[in-house]
Amino acid sequence: MLLLIDMGNSRVKWTRARIRSPRLTLNGSDASSYAVLDEAQAADHSQWGRDDFIAHLLQSQVPAQRVLIANVAGARLESMAREALAQTWQIEPEFMHSTAFAGGVRNAYVEPAKLGVDRWLGLIAARAMCRGSVCIVSAGTACTVDGLDGAGQHLGGVILPGPRLMMSSLMKGTSEIGWRAAGGSARDTLFADNTLGALQQGALHALAALVERAMHTMSQQLGERPTLLFTGGGGGALRAAVKHESQEIPDLVLRGLAVMAQESVSHPAA
Repeated sequence: MLLLIDMGNSRVKWTRARIRSPRLTLNGSDASSYAVLDEAQAADHSQWGRDDFIAHLLQSQVPAQRVLIANVAGARLESMAREALAQTWQIEPEFMHSTAFAGGVRNAYVEPAKLGVDRWLGLIAARAMCRGSVCIVSAGTACTVDGLDGAGQHLGGVILPGPRLMMSSLMKGTSEIGWRAAGGSARDTLFADNTLGALQQGALHALAALVERAMHTMSQQLGERPTLLFTGGGGGALRAAVKHESQEIPDLVLRGLAVMAQESVSHPAA
């Protein structure tokens, strides 16, 4: 039994998983072919201490044999997880890092370790789940868009603020937008009749336009239309604004962790 943990900028997601087979199956198979994941849970970690980590993830659970963690939340969360697992289960967690090659994916970065591990694991999960090329959109505190060709070559990516961060930066960085945005809401149409709605629509549709541009660029470059995947807390809202067939996979990073767990079983270190 595995415990998989995705520690993002704002939230922690976690699930339990069971490896089905010692053989890693890539490209063209559903994630269920290599692992069975329980329904993922999530919580805001901004006010967490070690005891909160234990209460949410460990206290009522039978100890897992392995704990795999993707962390982009910084040193405080890493230290918290290590201390909580040592105290409660006497387990040393396995923190994942981006590498030049793993799970059938070749990293586009000149310095592979500098690619965010959440993006790396999303690419690995996408490679395991989909045939052909894939465009992966993660919408959270930050929004990232990454391309992957049908041979598993990462094409690189784009990073920009997520919808809430776009809005808050405008409200904090201008003299009047903040107070004008008190009250109001967005409608289904692009143009809003109040400042809060205009901020919400502006952030959402700016990101939607980028995704559509990425899909067009990949289609032109690769000669095929890529599969479009959304993940992250804002993935559902952004997906609704994009005019392409797509899928939402909220636990994409956790699925990438499952692939890496499977790969280490199939190819243990010498």
